[in-house]
Amino acid sequence: MRQTALLAVAFLVGLPAFAVDQQLLNLVMPDARIMAGVNVANAKNSAFGQFILRQIPAGEQSLQNLMSVTGFDPRQDLVEILMASPAQQGSKTALVLARGNFDVAKITAAMKGQTQTYDGATLILPPNAKDHGAVAFLNGSIAIAGDAASVKSALDRQNNANSIDAALAAKVQSLSAAEDAWSASIASLGSLLPVGAATASSNQITSILKDVQSSSGGVKFNDQTVNITGQAMADTPQNAGALGDVIRLIVMLVNNNAAANAQSAAAAQLLKSLEITTDGNAVNLALTVPESQLEAFLTTAGSVPGLHAGAAAAGHR
Repeated sequence: MRQTALLAVAFLVGLPAFAVDQQLLNLVMPDARIMAGVNVANAKNSAFGQFILRQIPAGEQSLQNLMSVTGFDPRQDLVEILMASPAQQGSKTALVLARGNFDVAKITAAMKGQTQTYDGATLILPPNAKDHGAVAFLNGSIAIAGDAASVKSALDRQNNANSIDAALAAKVQSLSAAEDAWSASIASLGSLLPVGAATASSNQITSILKDVQSSSGGVKFNDQTVNITGQAMADTPQNAGALGDVIRLIVMLVNNNAAANAQSAAAAQLLKSLEITTDGNAVNLALTVPESQLEAFLTTAGSVPGLHAGAAAAGHR
């Protein structure tokens, strides 16, 4: 019944059903509270994606080694990534799911772990029993990574429809249909903070963050711009207003520090068009950045290995 309702909502608002890969979604743990995804195929074909790819030097040795040993080229073989976690304090339970092309035989040989067949999938467990991680492959087109218990549970769910929280499922469908990269959380920020920080009432910012009950965000790569949006839902309108004020304060501090160095100046320039609004319990953020400006910011910040040389070469073309 819940799945039928979600499909009806998606149809009524004009969203394509199952914008996120449905087979990947079925593998997500039912108690997931945080999810994030990247439409790699769309992102890498955008102007910004092509900029990032240009920063990888031709014949880059570590990439060539990866391709030779595993048969996997992340520039070509990845289609979509989906991440999920119950986000429980003290727990490292999480899944990273990927749609793509995987040479299972080569990858299995390269990992040198304990290989077995589990629910029709190739499951690779680490040789060291103290390491609880695992990787599994379904038909060479889906990769599943995480703690061993979560990976096995995901394989057990592969033929079932997903049963994640209805509110989270609706947000995932909406975001993945509209954005190239996105995240959604129905976990309060207070539950995600370290125990010591969560009880530090003297820390005003920590106290305000504890009031955020859910959050989401997305990035859309267009031909000439990159659109970034975010939303945080506080427990009361008053706390939403306080959170909005904290964000404005941070932006003001960045602007005041613009003269300190080139990185600070670039960050201040980037935030000029940031819109911060509140609506009831919601704090909404919207930022539209010219794609060329984002390239310049990353070049100045040196955020991508080889960026300076790659950007210079691109500029001479």
